[in-house]
Amino acid sequence: MKKAVGFDQKILLHQLDFIAREIPRTVSRQELYEKVEEFLTADIAGQKSRLNARTILFKIWYLVEDQNLHLQREALRLFDEVTQEERKVLHWGMTLLAYPFFTDLVKELGLLFKIQDEVPSEQLSRKIKALYGDRRRVEVSTSATMTSLRSWEAVVSEKRNLQALPSNRTVIRSDQLKQWTAEVLIRVLQVTSLPIEEFKDHPLLFPFRYDITTDELDKNRFEIIRQGVNMRMISLK
Repeated sequence: MKKAVGFDQKILLHQLDFIAREIPRTVSRQELYEKVEEFLTADIAGQKSRLNARTILFKIWYLVEDQNLHLQREALRLFDEVTQEERKVLHWGMTLLAYPFFTDLVKELGLLFKIQDEVPSEQLSRKIKALYGDRRRVEVSTSATMTSLRSWEAVVSEKRNLQALPSNRTVIRSDQLKQWTAEVLIRVLQVTSLPIEEFKDHPLLFPFRYDITTDELDKNRFEIIRQGVNMRMISLK
């Protein structure tokens, strides 16, 4: 059975900002469709491309799976409380939750950046095709995702190589955003717990500087499990 892809259109940060701002101000789904459609007209001329972009935006921020609705509500509340740069973290987390394809591609990139400074586009493409098959839809979605990541300044291109520049990494400072990101990571990975050390350098968070301590964790939300002398696991309550 072929794995679903779905992320097949370049998405810009200001488009994500727009839908996140409009959700609390909008009464109905149809009204939100119309607002997003009108907004996208300035960026995208083709009707089919606008439809693709709108579908992706809605899946990321509006048509959220039931088990993640509390994270969506929390993200919308945090949206105006964090810095413009930190909003990237909210978009990133919501996209990880919405699109397994995006998650898999980002994870492969993050793993490669741990062992090399540059990632040839062909190398990444081979890894994604190994996961999703050598088909046109996979090529289109890989291209759309990478173009989006470049526009979000998560990666830069040098000829046919991709780079993640340490100077461009967004620092996550907000304690509430740190906790939101921790829960997103646990849920995206579909694990019951995660060593606290893995949060700092997890491949899925490669564009961000992220560190969290046990003192910063909400004890009503997380449980700290000690294993051995030095191992501390974080799980959701």
